[in-house]
Amino acid sequence: MSPIGRLGAGAGRLCLAGLAAAALLVAWGLAAPRLALAGLLAGLLFWLGIALGAYALLAVHALTGGRWLAPCAPVLAPAAATLPVFALLALPLLLAPAAIWPWVADPAAAPQPDVARWYLNLTGFALRGILALAGWSLFGLLLAGQGRGRRPALGAAALIFHGVAVSLLGLDWVLSLAPGFRSTAFGLWLGLLQLLSALALCAALRAAPAGDAGKAGDLARLLLAAALGAAYLGFAQYLVAWYGNLPEKAAWYLQRAALPWRPIEYGALGLAAILPVLALLPATARRSPRCLAWVGAGVLLGVLLHILWLVGPPFGPWASLSGLLGSLAVGGIWAGLAGGPFAARLRREVPHGA
Repeated sequence: MSPIGRLGAGAGRLCLAGLAAAALLVAWGLAAPRLALAGLLAGLLFWLGIALGAYALLAVHALTGGRWLAPCAPVLAPAAATLPVFALLALPLLLAPAAIWPWVADPAAAPQPDVARWYLNLTGFALRGILALAGWSLFGLLLAGQGRGRRPALGAAALIFHGVAVSLLGLDWVLSLAPGFRSTAFGLWLGLLQLLSALALCAALRAAPAGDAGKAGDLARLLLAAALGAAYLGFAQYLVAWYGNLPEKAAWYLQRAALPWRPIEYGALGLAAILPVLALLPATARRSPRCLAWVGAGVLLGVLLHILWLVGPPFGPWASLSGLLGSLAVGGIWAGLAGGPFAARLRREVPHGA
């Protein structure tokens, strides 16, 4: 049985494992609510990133057409169709935002009074989050159910909405954890990281079938390009911060240079950037679905470590563990739904080869 088939067969067990991890996270939250919510935020950013990467790839395919994405459709379509689930999983964050984002409890934490008045306020934050998740959910369902035909109007509208929404998500959910830190390229970098995650999931689940070297090579080249793009933008942001030598940006990076965050980021860099570049340079490796699956699994782990590095430091070293638990909780529920009822329904609605 293929990895995609095993995922579908084990969907119920994955969902139960996710619910068990969620129960542990809730129990942790009774003693340390900030850490538990930080773990939920990390888990949401990682798994939502995979679903949004699938959304973006399906939108590009709807715009351009062609068969370049056909092998990945059984993975990407259920992933995009589960976007409404994240709207429910994000509710605890919207119900207790003061435990996570410092500007909610103290508006003076915003860099300028006008920023707090017109942008970093709870009403605007909640409204932007609701609109982004609702729009992604609607477009995700439309893209997942489109089959393999070309629908340029849908693809263009979905991509335009995604470009705006992912920039707001990065600013609201991640950068505002430290309101003094700003990066104009963060939204674009986050979008590339999401594409990398979705392609890595396709590789890990062997969406390119064994014996089809051409399809495996296409997926490998996409994965390699996404890894290089994400690594370039990540380094460019660091270089700009280092060259500018501004106190608030230096403080942001110094906080992430302490233990355990520095080794976590080294692991993320090695797995999500160096591994795919070195492993996929040889043509024989690019054509091997088995090799591609190992690289994809490593990239997914590297992206998860990078999300922990982004989110965890303001909450202390224990946030690394709560982030892993939150990722297990969200991931188990999401993978169980994406590999089970959502995938089964899409197979009924969109015939193979449509």
